Amino acid sequence: MNRRQFLQGLTLLGAGALVRPTWALPSGPRKLVLVHLFGGNDGLNTLVPWSDPDYRKARPTLALSRDQVLPIASGLGLHAALKPLLPLWERGKMAIFQGVGCSQPDRSHFVSSHLWHTAGGREGWLGRLADTQGWQTAQVDQESACEALWTPAQSPLCVHPGQPPLDQDPQWMQQALEGLYAGSSSPHLGQTYKQMNELKSKLARCQGEDWQGPPLRASLRTLLELWSMARVFHVTVGGFDTHGDQDKGHRQALTEVAQALAEFYTGLQAKGLENDTAILVYSEFGRRVQENASQGTDHGGAAPLFLLGGRVQGKLYGEHPSLTRLQDGDLKCHWDFRQIYASLLEDWLATDSTSILGGRFEKIPCWS
Repeated sequence: MNRRQFLQGLTLLGAGALVRPTWALPSGPRKLVLVHLFGGNDGLNTLVPWSDPDYRKARPTLALSRDQVLPIASGLGLHAALKPLLPLWERGKMAIFQGVGCSQPDRSHFVSSHLWHTAGGREGWLGRLADTQGWQTAQVDQESACEALWTPAQSPLCVHPGQPPLDQDPQWMQQALEGLYAGSSSPHLGQTYKQMNELKSKLARCQGEDWQGPPLRASLRTLLELWSMARVFHVTVGGFDTHGDQDKGHRQALTEVAQALAEFYTGLQAKGLENDTAILVYSEFGRRVQENASQGTDHGGAAPLFLLGGRVQGKLYGEHPSLTRLQDGDLKCHWDFRQIYASLLEDWLATDSTSILGGRFEKIPCWS
């Protein structure tokens, strides 16, 4: 193994591996997976008030009809592209929070993503969680570093699905290097090297036809291979900034998400992990109520948020936002997104939310 290969391997481990080893899986089996729908998912055409005349008035070309949705409540239905997730809804394993956002929304992708990723603080909220608990986090996608996972003392394991596998060192070289590092002034380097080889072995299995296709599918398949290496995982998928020709683009994006999540959930069930996993699906903002002149929608405010898992109490939470009582043309927020974070931190991960979120936010009882 040459210097370049070694440094490439250390990149996979994350910069924090040389600062503070956090690879040991903490006690307690519960894990958290977050999926960010980057671009601003159109909530109105995801959880669709298809029977509301104000919906059809605001969207003369984009409004979905009764036969284009999957009814789940009176006058409400899921976009038909989400059909792969319908069995989870029917089993009560998918919660939908209506009107999630914040009181002072921002229509910039990056400002709003920063808010969601830091919970209004200066560092990533998941990084702060990992700091307090001594947990490892992981980012598994093709995107740039996710701010939610980082603090000065905490860096995530970063893996790009489909990257070329790194060559494994011969057994004699592994033993020699582990012994060398163990006798150094920084003994955790030996553990880091050992973990790097474990990671390389796992990534070698994430190749070939099974890891080709839509990015989210590849990310979630890779994530499942790396399950033992982190407690909190984050994945980002794009395709949701639908300023024009939204009908086709949004349908394709939702189809990718639904198919990938359904397959991932089936994989969790096969491994007996369903009851130990919570999956949060969110976007940095929704879209405006009124469609634009390009048969699309522009950046907006509140939107639905999805929570999946074996211990989730699946149902609709809150009321669908009014389409006439708007906030500067956008749907008003019913739930502050940090209320869902607080529910995850305290009721799912059994940690105090106040220090991580920088304040007290009312939890939403959503667990069975």
